[in-house]
Amino acid sequence: MEILNVENLSKKYGKEGNEVLALSNVSFRVQKGEFIAIVGKSGSGKSTLLHLLGGLDNPSAGTVIINNQDIYKMSDKELTVFRRKYIGIIYQFYNLIPVLTVRENIVLPALFDGRTISDKRINDLLKNLGLSHKESFFPNDLSGGQQQRVAIGRALINRPKILLADEPTGNLDSRNSKHIMSLLEFYNKKYRQTIIMVTHDVSLAKRAKRIITMSDGKIIKDEVNAKNKL
Repeated sequence: MEILNVENLSKKYGKEGNEVLALSNVSFRVQKGEFIAIVGKSGSGKSTLLHLLGGLDNPSAGTVIINNQDIYKMSDKELTVFRRKYIGIIYQFYNLIPVLTVRENIVLPALFDGRTISDKRINDLLKNLGLSHKESFFPNDLSGGQQQRVAIGRALINRPKILLADEPTGNLDSRNSKHIMSLLEFYNKKYRQTIIMVTHDVSLAKRAKRIITMSDGKIIKDEVNAKNKL
């Protein structure tokens, strides 16, 4: 089942005569349950692409179709609601609310969307994240790895069609990076959660099922990871 269709996506920054082409006619498709790593050197366009997939920026040209809906034909209000329901985003810098507990940070997107989440579902999520004993703690009381796990829980609470991860291990040491990757793999394998992750770490990218390599705003390679295709 196709969950994402990107066609001829381009993004320019700057004014005419001083333009920078960050993304140039990028096209690819994603099936439900795929785990994709996007890699490339700094300035290759990988983060720009992820932001456009998440509806966080407007493309200069092209389309992004998620769940059979062209997200850039929506009004700002419609896109905000759609993004909250169907797209989960994990950032490198966590972006947790310091005055809210672990549990409150995780359920926040559901509250914004007017949803009631059962205690069982929240407790199961906390358990899977290894945070059951930390649910009443505040972000400043947590390690970096624990904060990133809270951010993952927040991104997953609405059961998004797509989970986008922008350098999710960029601020973590190797041990915590491996733990975060194991969590993403767990949700991909057990719940068939579709994941698209930008990373500069080639060793982590190799744990994905498909690797897209970018350079100068273009996809130069898109291949199934033969070592992790199951």
